[in-house]
Amino acid sequence: MELFFELDIPAGLNTLETHYFIIPDVATFAEAQLTGNGMSPEDVGYINGLTASLETRFSGLDLDFIENIGVHFVDGNNLDDRREAFYIFNDFVDFGSKTDIAMIPTLLDFKDQLLEETVDLEFSINLRGFLPSQLDTRVVMTFDVYAPE
Repeated sequence: MELFFELDIPAGLNTLETHYFIIPDVATFAEAQLTGNGMSPEDVGYINGLTASLETRFSGLDLDFIENIGVHFVDGNNLDDRREAFYIFNDFVDFGSKTDIAMIPTLLDFKDQLLEETVDLEFSINLRGFLPSQLDTRVVMTFDVYAPE
């Protein structure tokens, strides 16, 4: 399964705190994606994160000013109910010219979230340098879908 969202990160964010962005009602296209692979929602045993990346959409801006990023599934009515899906820490974000950053998946099961029509997501970011202008990004995530044995 694939899931994506676009996010405009504003210029002027500081380097001292974590900045959070809520992305409500991201379409999962779960039924279409499962049907396209010969499955139905009843066939799903569990769903794990596989890959994710933060990419610049328009500019070739170097993303080396980013220290940490994370993507969480959240309950739009209770933001304390959150489950981390993908992350990357400063030890893994290299300095240098790059327009995308690959993230690491967690081992959690996201079946309950991804079989819904839409999900609410939270994107968090820490910066190690100032953002020169608004950053237009896209986060693309893929998930492995497993049937029970």
